[in-house]
Amino acid sequence: MKQKIRKSTIQDAQHFVRIKNTLPLPKEKKDTIKGGFLLGTDINTYKFYIENGHCLTAVVKDEIVGFGIILPNQLVKNSELWEKRKQVKWTINFTDLEEGNVSYLEQLAFVSGHRMLSIALSYNLVKSIFDGGTNFILTTTVKKPVLNTAAIPYIKSIGGFKIGNIDETYPIVGNINSDVYLIKKNTFYKKIKTLVFYNFLKSNEL
Repeated sequence: MKQKIRKSTIQDAQHFVRIKNTLPLPKEKKDTIKGGFLLGTDINTYKFYIENGHCLTAVVKDEIVGFGIILPNQLVKNSELWEKRKQVKWTINFTDLEEGNVSYLEQLAFVSGHRMLSIALSYNLVKSIFDGGTNFILTTTVKKPVLNTAAIPYIKSIGGFKIGNIDETYPIVGNINSDVYLIKKNTFYKKIKTLVFYNFLKSNEL
């Protein structure tokens, strides 16, 4: 099967929307291990992420089947996202993050049937941002109204751990509760070498 991971282009934004629209999280209270989207992202936001963030696209037989987005330090520190840190119930001393180079894992989405390719893309996405100078990556997973556990095994496999919890309110969706996770640069480099599919990741490194 002809497949590849590449840097995203502005033309990919429409495909990001297409994939997002096929992966809605159930709004009723239930658990999911498949992931999905509770909140919307429009095509202009995806174009902004591609132009200003770090985005990778997965392609199989010329069809876009997945993507990943990390927002670098400059975007994070100058965004509403960073303002929301004041609402988080932290379980760690936040000082190092305040002063450090912090990125945010915004989205990772794949159509079904491409598990190993999604792992390879995630590895390249995280490694490239750490190689570029980031010290910390933050990300969140929805806990309520839907418990979304899809990304948690991967987060933990590369050394990520829960460091806080946040309550938010969004139009249409209403109240959302999310756990906040942290991945540290040095821990990532150590943990990745212990994974059983490390050789696969290295063979698919960009």
